[in-house]
Amino acid sequence: MAESIQTSTRQRSRVTISKDAMTAMLILYPPPDGEFPPTLDDILDDLTKAGVTYGVEHPVVEAALSDKSYNTPLAIAHGTPPQKGESTRFDYNFDPTNNHSPQVDEYGHIDYRDINFIQNAEADQLLATRTLPTLGIPGMTVTGKEVGAAAGRDLPFRHGANTRISEDGLSLFAATSGAIVYRHGEISIKDTMVISGDIDHNVGNVDYRGSLKVTGDVKAGFNLIVDGDLEVNGSVEDCTIMVKGSIMVKGGFFGNGAGKMCAEGNITVKFAEGQNIEAGGDITVGGEVINCQVTAKGSVTVKGKRGKIVGGETRAVKEIRSAILGSDTGTLTVLRVAFNAELMQKYYQLNKEMTRLRTDSLRVKDALYGLYRLQLDGKLSPERREALRKLEEFQHDFPASMESLQKQKSEIEESMQDLREARISADEILYSGVRAYFGLIYREIVDDLRECCLLLDGHQIVLAQLAPPRR
Repeated sequence: MAESIQTSTRQRSRVTISKDAMTAMLILYPPPDGEFPPTLDDILDDLTKAGVTYGVEHPVVEAALSDKSYNTPLAIAHGTPPQKGESTRFDYNFDPTNNHSPQVDEYGHIDYRDINFIQNAEADQLLATRTLPTLGIPGMTVTGKEVGAAAGRDLPFRHGANTRISEDGLSLFAATSGAIVYRHGEISIKDTMVISGDIDHNVGNVDYRGSLKVTGDVKAGFNLIVDGDLEVNGSVEDCTIMVKGSIMVKGGFFGNGAGKMCAEGNITVKFAEGQNIEAGGDITVGGEVINCQVTAKGSVTVKGKRGKIVGGETRAVKEIRSAILGSDTGTLTVLRVAFNAELMQKYYQLNKEMTRLRTDSLRVKDALYGLYRLQLDGKLSPERREALRKLEEFQHDFPASMESLQKQKSEIEESMQDLREARISADEILYSGVRAYFGLIYREIVDDLRECCLLLDGHQIVLAQLAPPRR
């Protein structure tokens, strides 16, 4: 910290200005024998000569002189840092979170009646407003130099189909009536189709470029592809559902294990048994998850006092939470948090490739031994010489290839360890038979544990006090 130094002829002070010119330090020197100590005016004069003209804290200088704080560095001037302007702010006239999870009353009952899952808009309805960014506030160094401030980011509307922007660019309106779809910051209006009754042989498979509401059930064996959101008032049996928005099933999702439900957004179901569920956001279940394969890039939450996850494998990036995890019969229940499917897939591929290279290396060593014997006997044909060259090349490159793969593997392991906030929470009981994974770290539960939370501490999975359950 030394860009500017000034020392008086009497060696009464030393002034140092920081590299960013936002702080000035002062060291007072004791006066020579027989001379008076410096005065406030003397020190202020020294500061001015050193170029310090802004932000001087006079009380600090006065106290240092009064206390004779000699040979002690003191921060006696501070600049004002610049303040960046605020970026564009968006205000929405609808719920952009799309987190319409059911409410749980004091008795643990789930209420689906007040959920407004598919949000509709009329033509010309105001959807969102945009507040322009502000300019930044300049700062000032201790030398009196103004420091420029960056303005906030000017972000335009991300408007999708069937929306329009006002001439001043500050308002977004629906261009037609339909369902509001908010995905990755983009607002669109999709047509809403209502199928009264069940999706069965009378309706067939559905491929719809909008939002879909089904007033009845979705029967087994049918496929649904929906570009917006999907709301089912009844239950869903074995079928395949692919949705770009979010899914709300007010009944259960069950069958013989042949069903698959995928959404880029959130998924809410009343209960699920023996099925596959994947969400790009959160998964909320109103009652129980039995022997399912569940994957969420957000959290998996089973609501209610009797909510449970038993059997199967449940995977989430952030949190898995339920009143009951596992069962009193010790049913194997696998729970994975800090779970990143893409990283895990790459990790398994790297392990597989490393195993293959090691196996090939052993085979190459055996093959080289035979070829070297033939070479010594002068019986190496041109084809075998070419094979020998390729095998030697493989063996030469083998250490570097393994080192590269190991480096990639270590980077993935480090990335998985970065998901420190992940947790597994049991509001009532965590049964033995549960296998808990935090990324690559594993712990098997051998005793029944009540009202507990599993967290990652370094390279260990530890028990912690349970936070109040979320409603």
